[in-house]
Amino acid sequence: MSPKYYEAERLRDLRELVERGDREFGDKVVFRDLDSSGTIHDHSFRELRQDVAALGTALLDRGLSGRHIALIGESSYGYVICYLAAVTSGAIVVPIDQELTKDEMVALLNKSDSDALLFSDSLDRTVPDLLEGCPRIGLVAKMTMYRRNQDDSLNLTDLLESGRALLRQGDNRYEKAETDPEAMCAILFTSGTTGANKGVMLSQRNLTTVVFGAFSLYRFPSVSMSVLPIHHSYEFNLHVLGCIYGGLTLCFNDSLMHVGKNLLEFRPGMSLMVPMIVESLQKSIWREATRGHLDKHLRYGLWYSNLIRKIGIDARRYFFKPILKNFGGNLKMIVSGAAPLNPVVAKEMSDMGITVYNGYGITECAPLISANCPRLNVPGSVGIPIPGIEIRIVEPDSEGNGEIQVRGDNVMLGYYNDSVATEQTFTADGWFKTGDLGHIGRREALFVTGRKKNLIILPNGKNVQPEELEELMCNNLDYLKEVVVHQGFNKAGGEIIVASGYLEPDYVERVGKQSAHTQFQTDVARLNQRVVAYKHIQKVVVCDEEFQKTSTRKIKRHTYPGVSQ
Repeated sequence: MSPKYYEAERLRDLRELVERGDREFGDKVVFRDLDSSGTIHDHSFRELRQDVAALGTALLDRGLSGRHIALIGESSYGYVICYLAAVTSGAIVVPIDQELTKDEMVALLNKSDSDALLFSDSLDRTVPDLLEGCPRIGLVAKMTMYRRNQDDSLNLTDLLESGRALLRQGDNRYEKAETDPEAMCAILFTSGTTGANKGVMLSQRNLTTVVFGAFSLYRFPSVSMSVLPIHHSYEFNLHVLGCIYGGLTLCFNDSLMHVGKNLLEFRPGMSLMVPMIVESLQKSIWREATRGHLDKHLRYGLWYSNLIRKIGIDARRYFFKPILKNFGGNLKMIVSGAAPLNPVVAKEMSDMGITVYNGYGITECAPLISANCPRLNVPGSVGIPIPGIEIRIVEPDSEGNGEIQVRGDNVMLGYYNDSVATEQTFTADGWFKTGDLGHIGRREALFVTGRKKNLIILPNGKNVQPEELEELMCNNLDYLKEVVVHQGFNKAGGEIIVASGYLEPDYVERVGKQSAHTQFQTDVARLNQRVVAYKHIQKVVVCDEEFQKTSTRKIKRHTYPGVSQ
């Protein structure tokens, strides 16, 4: 049985997306963000089109058509117009994670051949060091909109003003600029790969395909709140571009520390989240209930509410009104992606009146592949594929699980300057190999059952490649003979990164096992400072024996509890 989709309009490129937004929604607010003083600033669809045209004109005037423009910063309206102006004027945008270390940022700026850098105020002290290691970068400007720089450095307001002046003088270069929707428009770096990260090349066709796909699956509430990093493909390609497409208002949260406060301020009807945030919301509900000695009442309320729903009476918004009020009162829907979601958490949130839909994607697919939705929500699955793409399961095992492969307009062009990796990632007949294992189950829904690769996916959606950390330790600890980095749990049950190491027997005999363990722990803590925080190893284990190996001397990772296959 073929899935039933909502009707949606296919768009050619991002310029059409922005112009259509102005034409259909005009003065309606599309983005709301906060400045450093906490003041909210509203921006309309019409203002968005005008600002993108002005900034695009300024970028063209500086000879940046066809060049690579890196963006580093937090979520903001300024970030959005920088991205859109770059792409619609013919440049290639390079979003970079602002949480990376200085050395990691330098490596990605150079690997992407970035010619310009637009950054937020939070990177003021970092940028001079970045530029020392990136001689190719010419234009440098702050994405500052709501205040003037205290020095003479260039900022977004300056660029907008220069673009507007050129437009008033009749400059029509932006209007006449042509872009190819099939050509590369963005380079997005995968997180957690060994050595230099792979740069995923996406086209405007990829981006418009996933936006079309999202609106074929859903009808969204009119106000949403952004809580994820804007450089992430999940957040920008689906949330930011999706709100422009659907005529929605997107409110930018300014800090994960302020999610609760900003939910009350913006009162959104929906949000896109990663499992860690969804689980945090669920835990906060029970924490407050327990603190007020109302946990038994909550359990009874859930039981009774679920009971009467079976006979068609849905009173969730009434029964759990005090809980929902803490989230602004309007939150009805969360789409969770970027990592596996605990089905128990999803069900409990839905039982309280906030429906959680689990989706599946990968950066190389721009990122959306499939999702549960109102028309088909199969618990434990990641839903149905978006329209226009194909999914196949290759070499299924006895339980029907095989590698998930994808073909369609959402699939990347390849990896930037890495033809070998690109060739290895595609099959001879043109299918993209996701590296994930799964099967097609009931009602044609996709079930993801495991990882073919060794990638560790943390609850916050971050990816960690264990080989990167293993190499770092082996190269710096001469007493370390073998090590396996894998996922584990702390005493509270939280997921952490663990390093299980086999030390040189002579070293252990000389210093003693306890001292060897202490030294290993100390040295790993020191090496943690060389990588970004989410890659930190939080626990070490000293093994008594060598790891089991194949005939080619490769460690059988799957034989160890918690180790990714």
